[in-house]
Amino acid sequence: MNARHLDFTLPLLLLLGAATACEDSRLNQGKAEISVAPAEVFFKTLNVGEQDRQVVTVSNLGTASLQIDGITIDGDAVFSLDSWAGQPLQAGDFPLGLAPPGGLEPSSADLVLLFSAGQLGDYQGELVLECNDEDEGTVSVPLRASCAVPDIEVAPAMLDFGGVGLNSSSALTLTIGNSGQSDLLVGEEDLSLASGAADSPFLWIMTDMRVATGQSQAVQVIYAPDSVRLDPQTHQPLPDEDTLLIASNDPDENPVEVPLAGYVRDNLPPLVTLRLTETTKLDGTPLADPCDVATSDTARFEATVIDPEGDFIQPSNLTWTLEQSPVGSQRRPAPVPDQPAATFRPDMYGEYTLCVSAADPQGNRSSYDAAAACQCTEAAVQGDDDFSCPCIHVTAYPREDIRIELIWDNIGPDLDLHLLAPGGDYCLPTRECRFNPNQQDPDWDRFACVDSGSSSICRTPNCDPLLAGCQDGQECYDPDGAGPEPEGCYWRRCSSRDCYWDSRNPDWGVAGEESDDPLLAIDCTHSCRAENINLNRPEVGIYRVLVNTFEPAGDTRATVRIFFKGDLVPSHEWTNTMSGECDTWNVALIDWRDPEDHPVTYLDDSHSLLCCQ
Repeated sequence: MNARHLDFTLPLLLLLGAATACEDSRLNQGKAEISVAPAEVFFKTLNVGEQDRQVVTVSNLGTASLQIDGITIDGDAVFSLDSWAGQPLQAGDFPLGLAPPGGLEPSSADLVLLFSAGQLGDYQGELVLECNDEDEGTVSVPLRASCAVPDIEVAPAMLDFGGVGLNSSSALTLTIGNSGQSDLLVGEEDLSLASGAADSPFLWIMTDMRVATGQSQAVQVIYAPDSVRLDPQTHQPLPDEDTLLIASNDPDENPVEVPLAGYVRDNLPPLVTLRLTETTKLDGTPLADPCDVATSDTARFEATVIDPEGDFIQPSNLTWTLEQSPVGSQRRPAPVPDQPAATFRPDMYGEYTLCVSAADPQGNRSSYDAAAACQCTEAAVQGDDDFSCPCIHVTAYPREDIRIELIWDNIGPDLDLHLLAPGGDYCLPTRECRFNPNQQDPDWDRFACVDSGSSSICRTPNCDPLLAGCQDGQECYDPDGAGPEPEGCYWRRCSSRDCYWDSRNPDWGVAGEESDDPLLAIDCTHSCRAENINLNRPEVGIYRVLVNTFEPAGDTRATVRIFFKGDLVPSHEWTNTMSGECDTWNVALIDWRDPEDHPVTYLDDSHSLLCCQ
């Protein structure tokens, strides 16, 4: 290449490089990209003088700011601009701007359009947006609207199904027509019942319908009674009545109401329900709560029976059935002669379901679902016309899961019975803060039993137990005022794991639940020679039974008896000699696993010198 040619080529290369750099700079500046949704706007069909608003969302999807230079509407004058980004839109507001997405400034805005017509008709228009989008500088959105109304008509005006057999069905056709000037819209979910009942015998079959002017479509309405209600005085079947509500886009009749009626016509089976009316202990003492059934108790179940046809149901037409019982149970309900009642005495701990059915003179027998049995307390609160409990479920608990008796043969010595829970320490007292320990203090309010480990003190609650996350029945105490901590929740008893004279009713098992707590029912101090401790629903673990000589008065023979499940005959019985002060007889270990599995280990004649003062 010669020098002249080189001199000409070099400026040309420099010029091309500069042009390329300029083009790269424009590319790096980014581009605006407009997006408008929806692509076509349909306004609601309106009555004359009404107004509808529709929203068009304008967005910038590009990498540079979008500038809206103008927004206009072409076509029928029934369309107008209302607002931009929540603010009234006026001619002097342009240009409008939208930032690229991802920044602090908004990249989209809602444009609100109005439609209002003074006369019936179909209307069209076009929304036009002018912007700086290099690829789409003008965007057009078609607008569609109508000013017309449908007019719903239904036939017949009422659906009366008459008499229908129980667990049968009958169907009638309801015609929905349109005599208006626009399509009638009725959705599948636009039909409902005025009662709102989920278990109504009235049903219907339909899909979403669009009924053109002058046309009609059919809906199938069904009456399918699967139960019957009786008049509480006459005990005759009551009719089923409701109202079908049909919502639509007819502004004048919305919803349309169609009365529905039908009644059960059948030889109905008797209606029967149960109540547990009385429960007595072995000694004949009735329980305050008949539903608190224990093994060896006798429960009386009474049936209420009604024949809808008016026939009298003999007690002999009742069939009593035990549908659920523990494995190995041999007991069955015993009908009471000439009475609509039966007695039942559970022989094992566990779940029982007792049912009754009744047959009318024609042999039509009632049915029941044992799996849906009422709880005893539910059956007790039934109304006079409620026949929903032909089965009752009860849980039979042992009257006393563990009962320990201590007797001795001489009046004078003071012996104390101890029952230690699993992991319990001997002779630790229970601090009681629930009650005023000093009857001279009428303003007792120190209900939080704060256990510091070595001692327990009653304190006045000073924080909100709910905010502290305390359990139900706990008090909140904050020792330093800096806000409650989890350890700021305290029971009203600081319970030991030893049940004895200084801890007669500690809180064992589930915290705050009294039904699983032991009770020293008899604490003998002088002029007596017997004590006993009772425990229901014990927690799983090994319990220790001990006898301590609190005050000696010479040698005395002590006998310990252990009962399970409220039996009158002890499962275990041992006798030993107690002598000097602090003499402690380590009697036995009870390995409690469940009400049927609780082996006992006798510790022979094991004695220790343990004082408990």
